[in-house]
Amino acid sequence: MTVMTRVPEDPVRRAISVLNDALARDPDAVRELVNARVPCNAALAAHPTIRAGRYGEVFRIGVLGLINGVLGDSPSGAIGAEGQVDERTGRFRRIKRFVDLRDEKVDVIT
Repeated sequence: MTVMTRVPEDPVRRAISVLNDALARDPDAVRELVNARVPCNAALAAHPTIRAGRYGEVFRIGVLGLINGVLGDSPSGAIGAEGQVDERTGRFRRIKRFVDLRDEKVDVIT
């Protein structure tokens, strides 16, 4: 298990450090949280930094969309998740790590 020692100063890097620490402690719980999408209204979906998606006629938001909105670093989000995705459902089967999208782009983000 990875245990956090020094917390980075940059808020995005700090969030990634905490997310990766949580992932090391309970990967199943973190995966389920990242995969979860709850309905939201159009006003929340239109927020300039919070990331929400439209699924049919319903707007939905997930935890990474909200975290990226709080950090407000970029309109597309600064934190992504890298891992194995079920191609049929688009949900993560396994999250390998959280990454800083300002440094690296990954094909699998949510």
